[in-house]
Amino acid sequence: MSHRDDLREAADALGGSVVVCGLGAYADRLAGSTFRNARYAPVAELLAEPTGASTEGSTASPTAAVVVALDPEGLGESTESLRALAGLDAFTVAVVPSGTGADALSAVREAVDAVLLAEGADVEAAIGSFLATVQEPGFVNLDLTDAETVLSSGVAALGTGTADRDAPASAVSRAFDGLPAGIDATDASAVLVDVVVDPATSIAAATDVIAAVRERIGDDANVIWGGTVDETAADALAVRLVVAGVRHAPPLAAGDPCPRCGASLSTYRFGASETLSCDACGYSGISMRRD
Repeated sequence: MSHRDDLREAADALGGSVVVCGLGAYADRLAGSTFRNARYAPVAELLAEPTGASTEGSTASPTAAVVVALDPEGLGESTESLRALAGLDAFTVAVVPSGTGADALSAVREAVDAVLLAEGADVEAAIGSFLATVQEPGFVNLDLTDAETVLSSGVAALGTGTADRDAPASAVSRAFDGLPAGIDATDASAVLVDVVVDPATSIAAATDVIAAVRERIGDDANVIWGGTVDETAADALAVRLVVAGVRHAPPLAAGDPCPRCGASLSTYRFGASETLSCDACGYSGISMRRD
């Protein structure tokens, strides 16, 4: 068995120590879902397990981390379950849609160890990318300890980007552009970087990726990186970013309160474009959320 096969076996075994569950609308949406690097369990089943154990009859490792998909609109009904999950002896990460408001985001952040913003409402895809980042074996491995170090810095967001293998800076630029709308990564306090290359790409490309990442963040930001080879990739290089300690101001929608006076915003169409304005105070040109 090759060294890479050994790493794959180790990662698959570790997958049993990470549990994915859902609250609110995601409880039904994720039911029956499969995750290569984790096991799915309903919240009630997970909370009923003996502390530190896995599902009865399973050979999986004791639970080390819980990744919970959360619907902020049902946060009130889910708060008790969320706090119970956070009370487990495991690293708890809540994955929420990027349109989550500041108050709801703050409430979630107080209840769990870490919060990860997904692009739009594609929470399931964000969970998959996050798990691949921290558990796929590679020439430099990232793990849950690295994730905990970065995510403890505050609210985090995930972005991915792909480019030609000879254009690592372009992949980094696309990954930052792929962060959820309203994210300002300029003052990020920590970044987890995963570089995925094809077999023909030099490992030195990872150095170029890290340099390009550092150009987009502050000098004091903590950067932890890893890299892996994707045997199925052809002439491509991918970058996955988990950027933490970010400022988040989600775009608004019609009916939301005006950031200047608090009155309800209205939508106005100009040709093919739309914008938000406030009839009460005249504030206009406001970034608009696309649901």
